[in-house]
Amino acid sequence: MLLNFLSKKKIKTILIVFMLITVALFFAAFKILNQKTFYKGVQIEGVDVSGLDMDGARGVVGEKLNNFTSSRNIMLRHEDRVWEISLNDISYRFLLENTLIDAYKLGREGGVFARIGEFINLVYNGRNISADATFSKTELLEIVSDIKHQIDRKEKNATVEYNNGHVKHNKEVIGKIMDVDKNVDIIENKILRRDFSVIDLYVEEVAPEIQLEDISQIQEIIASFSTSFNPNNVNRTYNIKLACERISNSLILPNQVFSMDKALGTRTKENGYKNAPVIIKNQLIEGVGGGVCQVTSTLYVAVLKGKLGIVERVNHSIPLGYVEPGQDATIAEGYIDFKFKNNKEYPILLNAEVSGGKIIIRLVGKKEPSEYNVALKSVIIERISPGASEVIYDWSLSQGETVVEKRPVEGLRVAVYRETYDDKYKLLEREKISEDLYRPVKGRIRVGHTRK
Repeated sequence: MLLNFLSKKKIKTILIVFMLITVALFFAAFKILNQKTFYKGVQIEGVDVSGLDMDGARGVVGEKLNNFTSSRNIMLRHEDRVWEISLNDISYRFLLENTLIDAYKLGREGGVFARIGEFINLVYNGRNISADATFSKTELLEIVSDIKHQIDRKEKNATVEYNNGHVKHNKEVIGKIMDVDKNVDIIENKILRRDFSVIDLYVEEVAPEIQLEDISQIQEIIASFSTSFNPNNVNRTYNIKLACERISNSLILPNQVFSMDKALGTRTKENGYKNAPVIIKNQLIEGVGGGVCQVTSTLYVAVLKGKLGIVERVNHSIPLGYVEPGQDATIAEGYIDFKFKNNKEYPILLNAEVSGGKIIIRLVGKKEPSEYNVALKSVIIERISPGASEVIYDWSLSQGETVVEKRPVEGLRVAVYRETYDDKYKLLEREKISEDLYRPVKGRIRVGHTRK
C-alpha cells in the first residue's frame, strides 16, 4: 500500500514538473515567435538582420544596395567603341520592400511546431535572401536605339573608275545592322543576374552585292569607239556631256543587261536636259535631249567591237553623218531602248568621255589571253531613190524663187558585218550583225508663183 502510494505521488510530481516545463516552453516559444524583429540567422543580401526591426533592416540593407548600384555601370562594346550606361539612366533599383517582407516571413508561417522547426533551422543554418532588381525597359530601349544609329552602316558596293588612262578600284564597305530588341534582351538577362561584365553588342554584318574581288579583274580596255560632233551647238554639246556623265563608270556584271534608257533618266528640263535638234519622222526638229542618240550610237559601236550581246537596238529612220550606215542606234524615252548584255565571265566597266568635239566610249574589262582585232563593215545592199521632190507653189514667194524645204534622202538597205582578226591580221571570223532599212525621204520644194 505504501509503495503504491509513493509511486503515485512520484508520478504526480513528475507530471506537474512536466506541465510546468511545457508551460514555460510554451511561453518562451510564444515570446520568441511573436518578437517584432527578424529572427536569428536571417540575412538579406549577406547582411545579418537578426534582432532588427523593419526600419533597421531597411537602413543597413538599403545602404548596401545603394552602394552596389552607385558603383556599377553597364558597359556595352562593339569593336573598338565602348558605351558606358549608368544604372540611374535606366532607373535600375532593387525591390527592397518585397525582400524585407519575404525575409520577415521566415519562421512566421504555418503551425506552431512548423514555425518552431523553421526557427531552430534558422538559428543553426541561417538563411540569406537576395533582392530582385528591376529597371525601365523603355529607357534602356531609347539608349540602345541611339547606339544603333551610331553603329548602323549602309553597305556599299566596291567600285571601279577609269580616269586619265588609269583604272582605280575602291574596296567595298560592309554594312552593319544592330537589332535593338535582341540586344535589350541580352542586356536585361545579364543585369538582372547582376552580371556587369562588358557586353559585346550583337551586330549583324551585311555584305554588299559587289565586292573588290569581283571587280579586281577590270584592268584593260577591251573595246573603244569615238564619234565627232560640233561643239559650237551649245545645247546639244551640253546634252552629250550630261549623257556621258550619266552612263560613265557604269558597272555591268556578267549576264547583266544594261539599259541606256534607264541610265540616261528622263529626258526633261527638270532632269537637266536642254532643247537641241532631234530626228523625228525623218526630220530634224527641236526637242529636249537632242544629242543623246549620238552617245547611244557611239556606245553601240563600242559594244559591237567588244563582242557583247545585243538585246535591243533600233536604227534611226535616216542615215547619220557620225557613224557608218547600219552602225547607229536610236533611243526614245519609254518605248525605244538600246540594251546590251555582258556575255563575258567578268564584269565590264563602261567609260564615257567628251574631249573637245569627240565622244569617246571605252569598255574596260579583263585582258583576253589572246590578242585579236575587231572591224565593222557596212555593206550597201540596195540604194532606193527618193523619187522626184514634191513641189509646192507658194504665192508668198517671188515668181521663179525657190526654197528647198526638205532635201531628199536616198533610202538604203544595209548589212553590217563584224570581222575578227588575230594579232597577225588573219581573219578568224566573219559574222552578220544586222540588216537595216532606211526608207527614202522625198524632198519638198517651194516655188514662187504669181496669182493670175
